[in-house]
Amino acid sequence: MYHQYLNEPMVLDADKASIMTLSLPADISDFIVLQAMSAPLLELIVVADGTQPKIAIRFQPLMGLKLNSVPSEQIQFSNPIHRSFGQGMRLYSRMGTAPKFCAAELRTGVSFKLDLNNGLCLALQSASKFELVPLESDLRVLHEPQVLLMAKAILARQYDYGASSEALAIYMTEIEQVRAELQTFLRGELGQYHASLAEEAIRLDPLLQQKRQWMFRTYTHMFERPNYNRASNDAQSIDKSLRKLECFELLATPELIQMVERLMEDEA
Repeated sequence: MYHQYLNEPMVLDADKASIMTLSLPADISDFIVLQAMSAPLLELIVVADGTQPKIAIRFQPLMGLKLNSVPSEQIQFSNPIHRSFGQGMRLYSRMGTAPKFCAAELRTGVSFKLDLNNGLCLALQSASKFELVPLESDLRVLHEPQVLLMAKAILARQYDYGASSEALAIYMTEIEQVRAELQTFLRGELGQYHASLAEEAIRLDPLLQQKRQWMFRTYTHMFERPNYNRASNDAQSIDKSLRKLECFELLATPELIQMVERLMEDEA
């Protein structure tokens, strides 16, 4: 499972690497996180325990993995999870988390610690946008189809409509990607044979479309003209001209102001 997403496993001595950090390289775009979130980012399995524990690690090829033997005192970790021979973990992004938050955390690195004091234990850094899921408890593939879970998570997410244009573009790309997966789901065998799931997918698609339309309206408003009678970049100069006109009115004599008003009435 997930062989098409993860690279070839590498076997490490657990006692030689106490801190492992998974990160996103600087030359990788945030858009790739949309694809990365559809599968686990990392998989770890204990292949030997006892006096010389060994672990096999696979992760997505676009990621980078750094190993440190000295624990960092600046990183706080959550409660550890015990693992023994044949058991393992997968690293997922939390459902309903916006890609920009996942990308931001991956830029700084997602760290988890190996503790050998009480057997082999793993602990993820605290307040993370990701989660470590034991293999025997990984029920994501056993729930309803992932595309439906993603569609519901997007509809429940509170987007920042005041974000930058690049962030809004990522949001819209994510919605379009999920809508395309919904259409593929409806054309597939699962959507044809499970009528209730197909009906739910049909209900979710227009809701996603409405959310995308509102986001696209916000996105285009950043670049559209305030008025079609003038250029899109002259709003600031108009405000400056209005302030200049008010200054002229304060300095002009009443006779001059009356003369200008009569001229304006004649033109009307």
